[in-house]
Amino acid sequence: MLGASAISFILTGGALVLTLAVGALISYPDIAVLELLISTISVTLIVGVAGYPISYTTWLAIDLIMRPLDADELANTSKQQ
Repeated sequence: MLGASAISFILTGGALVLTLAVGALISYPDIAVLELLISTISVTLIVGVAGYPISYTTWLAIDLIMRPLDADELANTSKQQ
């Protein structure tokens, strides 16, 4: 669970920084703070909520790569099906 949360945090933080950077560059001479705040909060909420299942699945794949199933676990999964 901690790995999935970390991946979700990294994705959400990256989206936050990217939204702030693009918004500041687009409106550079006179930065529109309210519009930048609204867009940043919106993107962060959307990426945070929609990205969690993706980060959880990604973490499960990383976990399986780091700790592959052994023969006993494979035998148990085939018996359950």
